[in-house]
Amino acid sequence: MTTLKTLLAIMTFMIISMGSPMLFGQSQTTGTLNLRNAQPATISLTLPSTGVTAYTLTLPPTTGVAGQALTIQSVTGTNASLEWTNASFWQLDGTSITTGGTAANEQYLGTSNAQDLVLASNATEAFRVIGTPGPRQGYLGIGTALPNAPVDIAKTVLLSNSGTSTELRFAEPSAGGSNYSAFKAGAQTADITYTLPESAPASDGMVLTATAGGTLTWDRPWKDIPRGIFVPVVGNYIHVIPVSTNITSGTIPILTMINPPGTTIGISLTAIDDINDTITVETSIALGPADKIAWMLVQPN
Repeated sequence: MTTLKTLLAIMTFMIISMGSPMLFGQSQTTGTLNLRNAQPATISLTLPSTGVTAYTLTLPPTTGVAGQALTIQSVTGTNASLEWTNASFWQLDGTSITTGGTAANEQYLGTSNAQDLVLASNATEAFRVIGTPGPRQGYLGIGTALPNAPVDIAKTVLLSNSGTSTELRFAEPSAGGSNYSAFKAGAQTADITYTLPESAPASDGMVLTATAGGTLTWDRPWKDIPRGIFVPVVGNYIHVIPVSTNITSGTIPILTMINPPGTTIGISLTAIDDINDTITVETSIALGPADKIAWMLVQPN
């Protein structure tokens, strides 16, 4: 026994003298393995105190390279083999990648299986890319988990300016070129909201008109222009026509005759009465029972 103790002491002294790492101690009771070299500090591996199931980890046969991580490559029963693999993760301060994309040896941020990609803040979803197979796959939703278009934004969109007004642009078909149509705001003193009509126009040629509050509706051009057909007194040359609107400065009357074929009747405007809202015209001949005067008032301003 004395000889064995002496031999162990000599081996320990030689290991420490050569600077090689050594096993400091292993406790069968606590399940802790303590490792140290010539320094007094140790590094320990400890088993969980309860619920342990026996297993074996087999280390890689060679060392890895900088940036690699140990991962479990295969499991057989209670035996797991570890290998060095390239750590794939996105750092919070940015990640250097080789090639962006989803093909082999390319890197991307997203899901690699049939699951949606969701971004949230304060545990509240703000952005979703549909990954589940179906007609919505690849659709992007902002403020909605069920986008119904390639880009579906369920909240107000603001095109901020950077000194000049930004624009909402619509590109022409690629066969036509690279031009676009755009909407942008001018310099304003207050916010303006335009509310679109609730339905499509009822017929061709209709135009958008607006109320002072910005509500848009479809209407026919010239619909609200004052106009009418005047039936004159038979035998008169002078005709005073009452109009159905207030005549203001700058009003332009437009007049024409409605008379039987084969006759030519001249007509001229002789007076505009903005007090009684009448216009007076004179015809080249006395009008008969089949003659009428068509009139319209145009307000340039």
